[in-house]
Amino acid sequence: MTKTLSFFNRLIVFVVALLLIAAGLIPVAEYWDIPYLIDAAEYLDRTRLIDLVDSEAYVTALIIAAIVAAVLGLWILLANIRSRAFSNRGIVPADPEHGETIVNVQRVSEAACASLEHANEIQRASSKVAMVGQRPTATFTVVGNPDYPFEDAVRMIEAADQDFRMANHTMELDTVWKLHLDRVTA
Repeated sequence: MTKTLSFFNRLIVFVVALLLIAAGLIPVAEYWDIPYLIDAAEYLDRTRLIDLVDSEAYVTALIIAAIVAAVLGLWILLANIRSRAFSNRGIVPADPEHGETIVNVQRVSEAACASLEHANEIQRASSKVAMVGQRPTATFTVVGNPDYPFEDAVRMIEAADQDFRMANHTMELDTVWKLHLDRVTA
């Protein structure tokens, strides 16, 4: 999720929460005669609100509001569920006359994880390839074996990172390695 989308999600939740709180305070103000709230509630002319329902423009306004709300809701939903993952990226060939080379980065990262899992110092490894901001990023989550020294797990990850970078030679790609340590059993 981008920072802009996160901001709009929070803004929408904040505005809807304020509207719900304001709508809930009107009956509370009338029931308990709360001084400041009852003044604001009396500001609303209920007879005009009742007459508003009978006007012809009310139905048109409701239809337009429903269409606008449906379009905005669909846009927000699609923006939030849109995948930022990617699989294939091109690399710059040594000789451009020989054509393009496309590498499936997800498969290469899965192969790096499978290779790491064969080492005794690593228990599990998983990867995710996605756009983080404007940058293509491969994120690896590695769980180290607590039976081995921490430095051995770090050494294995550094070697795997070097191998992964060589496999994606000239590709513009960031890598993030997250090393987790498993619990030590007694």
